[in-house]
Amino acid sequence: MVSDADQQKTGGRPSRLRRVMFHFTALIVVLSPLILIELAVRLFVAAPAPVFDDPYVSFSSISPLFVPDPTGSRYEIARERLFAFRPQSFAADKSPKTFRVFCLGGSTVQGRPYAVETSFTMWLELNLRAAGISDCEVVNCGGISYASYRLVPIMTELLDYQPDLFIVYTGHNEFLEDRTYGRVKKMPASLLRMHRALLNLRSYAVANHLLSRRRAGRADSGQPDSTEPDSAEPGRPVLPAEVQARLDFEDGLDEYHRDDLWQVRTIEHFRHNVETMVRMARAAGVPLILADPVSNLKDTLPFKSQSRGDLSDEQAQRVNALRDRANSLPWADVYGRIELLEQAVAIDDRHAGLLYSLGECYGRIGRTAEAKMWFTLAKDQDICPLRIIEPMHDVIGEMADRYSVKLVDVRAIFEQRTEGGIVGNEWLLDHVHPSITGHQIIADAIFRAMEDMDLLETGEGWQARRDELWQRHLATLDDVYYTQGRAHLKRLQNWSGGRVEVREPGSAATDPEVLP
Repeated sequence: MVSDADQQKTGGRPSRLRRVMFHFTALIVVLSPLILIELAVRLFVAAPAPVFDDPYVSFSSISPLFVPDPTGSRYEIARERLFAFRPQSFAADKSPKTFRVFCLGGSTVQGRPYAVETSFTMWLELNLRAAGISDCEVVNCGGISYASYRLVPIMTELLDYQPDLFIVYTGHNEFLEDRTYGRVKKMPASLLRMHRALLNLRSYAVANHLLSRRRAGRADSGQPDSTEPDSAEPGRPVLPAEVQARLDFEDGLDEYHRDDLWQVRTIEHFRHNVETMVRMARAAGVPLILADPVSNLKDTLPFKSQSRGDLSDEQAQRVNALRDRANSLPWADVYGRIELLEQAVAIDDRHAGLLYSLGECYGRIGRTAEAKMWFTLAKDQDICPLRIIEPMHDVIGEMADRYSVKLVDVRAIFEQRTEGGIVGNEWLLDHVHPSITGHQIIADAIFRAMEDMDLLETGEGWQARRDELWQRHLATLDDVYYTQGRAHLKRLQNWSGGRVEVREPGSAATDPEVLP
């Protein structure tokens, strides 16, 4: 027995140990019912399929992307959605030998400024045929201006069509539509992250599933739901069934202003959507490949620049004077330009145009590491971000690591093929859309990823067969196809520069490529 004197000599360690053991035992007693409930749910309740429950936005309506054709033997893109998607179809009754791939994303997936015929989805299908998978369906679900939050309901639908693989290429279109995020401004980001983490508990996931079904039932019946804000509540905007990008309307570029909080919420929303799609595919047992998109850094100027909001009039005048002096210098005096521009950036480090100009200067003298840094900063400070920003690249990598999802780093692949590692017009036709050769490179990268995932095997002569199929396919494309592609590229450049034809909100586009 330990005496009080002995406890005092030993610094009261036994007493502290008893207190620690008491608190530990109390914690076990408190948590044991929750642990038992979790174990019981895991033993007797199947894991619920993740449901489409977006805390950030809702939609006025969600119509199916695919509908049965007149014969009932195939599914095809619904006619009312052909202004955003290209015609695609697949068999209603899937053969046991069929390998079905769905590719989700925006206009890059669709193959703009050309079309599906030269998108990476077509080259991937030819690759699979060259590898001996003759019965394959690579279905292009790329929607013009479609952001990640519009892809989630599409994936929910596609799960009913017996997919063998999902490919998700998204990130460029997150800032196109106006969303207020007023509701989640009141909800700490830490709370949303906790919700996503708790979904790993079967009991919490089941409860969330039941609550979501209850909300959906009330919405279908028209009953009010006290747990869900009214659709008119500020902060949870009701988006139209199809995209209404701000740049689709006259003076759309003027609608873009710096809003750091809105950007943070957009990134969080993107994280939510990518994680939702990963979890949906995982719960259904369908493999998924995430693609990390590539952007044109070197040959795309920022679409809109804006100075820091806290500059004094004197500082703003100083920045303008330094920039004008730098621009007046010949390129032979590039170091003089750099000195003046760095003085300007030291005052205003958020003006995308200044940052881009510095990147140009460092590129001229072959200091590619600095050039790439400044070009990247210019992209992220662009007030009209039509290219994926760095925090979203991080989200894609984070989701791939957390859920052990195969990642195809398209950006890194193109950087490795570009002198100096700064991607520009060598591979991209504009700010984000790859050339036809670029799409072929993406297809090969995805094909190799599928190989790594043991989804296919290649034998001898695969590459020769692939090249032959590629050449035969290219021979089917006439001059009209390429002429239309160049015309669409011109319209894309006008659109991204805020120069569009005026149309009424909600009216469909009249692009001949969109309405075949």
